[in-house]
Amino acid sequence: MKKIALNIIRVLVSLGLLLYLIYLSDVPQIIDLIKNVNPFSILLAVGAFLLSVLLMSKRWHLLLNSYGILIKYHKLFIFYLIGLFFNNFLPTSIGGDLSRAYYLAQESSARPASIGTVFLERVIGLFATLSLAFIALFWSIDYFHSKRIVYITVFLVILVSLFLAIVMSRRLYRRFNGIISLITFYNIGDKIIKVFDILHYYRDKKIILAKAYFYSVLSQFAFIFMNFVLARGLGLMEVSLGYLFLVVPVTFVIGLLPSINGLGVRDTGYVILLMRLGLEPSQILSLSFSVIIIPILISVFGGVFFLFYRHQGIQAPKLS
Repeated sequence: MKKIALNIIRVLVSLGLLLYLIYLSDVPQIIDLIKNVNPFSILLAVGAFLLSVLLMSKRWHLLLNSYGILIKYHKLFIFYLIGLFFNNFLPTSIGGDLSRAYYLAQESSARPASIGTVFLERVIGLFATLSLAFIALFWSIDYFHSKRIVYITVFLVILVSLFLAIVMSRRLYRRFNGIISLITFYNIGDKIIKVFDILHYYRDKKIILAKAYFYSVLSQFAFIFMNFVLARGLGLMEVSLGYLFLVVPVTFVIGLLPSINGLGVRDTGYVILLMRLGLEPSQILSLSFSVIIIPILISVFGGVFFLFYRHQGIQAPKLS
């Protein structure tokens, strides 16, 4: 019941904000701008997004190789595309990350390591984006009527940092394990400990973690560049690459608020920040919608690979 209520809230927040933003905008202008976007800019944007996914796959590949799981890089890229497909198209709570862990476990027969490495590389990616957002907020705080976004960012940075500290500290990790081991229901405690043992393995792999963080930052840069070329393709010359280094990480944090994959919430962040450049809501929404459309189109290829694996006899994760 609680899950249904939360999903209803997410839908209402996303639809409510989208309808409000569309009400403020000129819908025919949005359609016209997107229809007339420079084709070369679309190709560059697609390339930039694919580069971002390739870098995230490289981050995952690095962590797996360090642990001794030797999976070909191109397969991890395919699993990432399947994860995008799950996120964008399938009505399921499993999520793209869990689907990636599932297919990796099928490939490697190492279930705890599959879940653990997917979880760790996602945490590192989140930490990289949050750190960029934290820096960007020093320049963008005056653009918000409320400091709530700052509090959320600081809270998340502290939360992720605390999690990493627990995983990397032997003393804290032993205490954490002692607490988790008390959960005996369906052996959940033991299963969590097995996954976290994988994370704790990387406590002495600081160079590997630093490289994973570096790939995460590069991936974020590629995504920011995708925003930039789309803005140029739409004729929004006021939007500079430097300013997007502020906009993209901050709107990512805003998108973590209850919504459907950040839909509506993230677009509101775009409008708040880019209206400061003198742009109209219609122009801004044409950019934010384009930023959504590119990943959705690319994730279709993930659906093709998903069908291919089913044809090969590898069942999909059980949807719930």
